[in-house]
Amino acid sequence: MNALLNSAVDLCLLRRTPQDLPASNSLLWLLVILNLVVGIVMVVDARLGLFRALLENLFGLLLMLGVLAAALGMRGRLPRFNQTASAMLLSGLLLSLLALPLVAWRHRSESSESELLLLVLFIWSIVVLGHILRHAFEISLNLGIGFALLYNLMAWSIMSHLFPVTS
Repeated sequence: MNALLNSAVDLCLLRRTPQDLPASNSLLWLLVILNLVVGIVMVVDARLGLFRALLENLFGLLLMLGVLAAALGMRGRLPRFNQTASAMLLSGLLLSLLALPLVAWRHRSESSESELLLLVLFIWSIVVLGHILRHAFEISLNLGIGFALLYNLMAWSIMSHLFPVTS
């Protein structure tokens, strides 16, 4: 477990690449489950409920993995799927765990400081995803960041239409 945490930190500090992770189906499934649990904890509340949080997070994970598989397949790099998906899930898990206290802080006090820290964390997550995409697709970091930002905007748009926030 310590090696996994070190890998997550190194990925988020751009010191590791997806190729440094094992191409393990077990690791991939473990990361899917852990991301699902943390994602549910992050969005579940009295208004949405557990089922809606599960549905939203499951759809988000399937969307991410589906877009990744399609993009890798179109570029003839599908054998990289396991390690790239694991890198995306592992770094996303660490960044989500870092975001949990900030989300709780924002809900309690709606402070501008928590909003700013969440924005910084979001920007850093885009850079990390760009770094992972750079290595998976053999493109520049700038292009990887551009694709990461584009994916996040597309995913946010789809998710907000399928799962609108109700007051």
